[in-house]
Amino acid sequence: MELPNLSNQGLNLQERNSLLLALGENDPIFFAEYFLGLQLTGFQARYLRASVKEKELLLITSNQCGKTVGLAVEHIWTNFYKKGLTGNPELIEKIYYQTLNISPISRQAKEAFRYVDEILHSSFGWEEEGRRQVNNCLIEWFWAGKNETLGRIDFSNNSALFCLSTGEDQGAGLQGAQFGLITYDECNQSHHLQEELPARVFSRCSKLSAPIHLCGTPDEMAKSQQYWFHLHNEAKNHLAKGTKGTWFLIEGIYDENRFIPEKTREEYKKRLFNISPTRYDQVILGKFVASERRMFPPETVEGMWNGKREPSVSKPDRQYAISVDWGVAEGGDETVMLVADVTEPLNAEIVNHYSRTGGDPVELMAMVSFLRQEYNDADCILDTASMGGEMFRKMLSALKPISFGIEHKTNALIYTQMRLRNNVRKDISLTELSSAGKIKSYYLPKLEEQLSSYRVEDSKIQQDWVMALIQLVWYLDKYKKQSVIEAYPLRLY
Repeated sequence: MELPNLSNQGLNLQERNSLLLALGENDPIFFAEYFLGLQLTGFQARYLRASVKEKELLLITSNQCGKTVGLAVEHIWTNFYKKGLTGNPELIEKIYYQTLNISPISRQAKEAFRYVDEILHSSFGWEEEGRRQVNNCLIEWFWAGKNETLGRIDFSNNSALFCLSTGEDQGAGLQGAQFGLITYDECNQSHHLQEELPARVFSRCSKLSAPIHLCGTPDEMAKSQQYWFHLHNEAKNHLAKGTKGTWFLIEGIYDENRFIPEKTREEYKKRLFNISPTRYDQVILGKFVASERRMFPPETVEGMWNGKREPSVSKPDRQYAISVDWGVAEGGDETVMLVADVTEPLNAEIVNHYSRTGGDPVELMAMVSFLRQEYNDADCILDTASMGGEMFRKMLSALKPISFGIEHKTNALIYTQMRLRNNVRKDISLTELSSAGKIKSYYLPKLEEQLSSYRVEDSKIQQDWVMALIQLVWYLDKYKKQSVIEAYPLRLY
């Protein structure tokens, strides 16, 4: 690192130190290299540089990219300057301040804790060009103590870092506290990331409008992988267009970690590629790969969304259909109703939905009737796979419902796979399109979640939204598409 030339500016030692501290306050890279004695990877430098301007960051990386070390540096810097507090410096020094690092994995939460400890005690080591090195921290006095049981590190300016696991409580343990920075390491491993973010994470940074940084390596078996993929795609599209989105994307790959010797890196890459080329893309390049156990790959699920966030009202010149998967047990499966515009069977679009766990069967049937009236006497496709479903069909006989039985499920899944695949194909021919078609929807998080985890052996997984979707697709292919008369252009020879 090249330091600024202060020797010819006539500064005494106190003035020089003040200037260096001021430089570090606006430049976390300078702070890390000068005050913490670290050398940074390219990914870590990009991350710290972006953290100055962007509050919502997505860090999507390969394994061993140095992301957790980057998080540790960010927390030290943020606590050192109590970022977000303004006013009299002497008063700020007295104010209690805290930051938070969380992870669904207890071990991962403790990694950032360990790195902060090592960095501030000049015991963080790495290897470069065959030589073992350790950092030389100039602010060891900043360390005030730690409590490993509480996951807490105290600093000498009345600030603290908490490193905690969210576990299975969806972040409920964070209630009441406010933080100057929240980082969420390996967040895609959470069982419920989408639910945690607004209610349990964003609400903990409201007092200081503090930054939130989500970090993780793609993992096809992670519980929140599809939502992670969705955030990645949105952020990447904004980057490509040069527009401002909610999240700013920083990506990193294994080879950027120059502190792993090149010989070691190349040997490991070769071994991994020989074992699994697919896992190579995930582990080394940080790419999203599909699991062979799941029926709907991430890109086909993501390709279903049409960019809309809200339902659409009915239009007088359009035809609609309602697909219903029943679930009336209190605390059991949901009843899911999907309303679709089926005017063009080859390009159908889900425009509204209703869902409820439990509920009075009479009220649920009333909702079907209401939606049918609202959407131009829409056709109704009802799940009749159970005795309850058959009873609903009989009680709604005035609507002339179309029955979907268990014997249709296999074909319905195949039709759905084809339509979702066609959504993302750029080379699709007119013949292929007419043989299967497409289906789009406004963004439905629960449908996204269930599609991404759906397996053929589905007895133990949530599937209500998937069933409502495949019933709709089955109806499109078995009823609507067959009624379309294809028109061919007249050729004159």
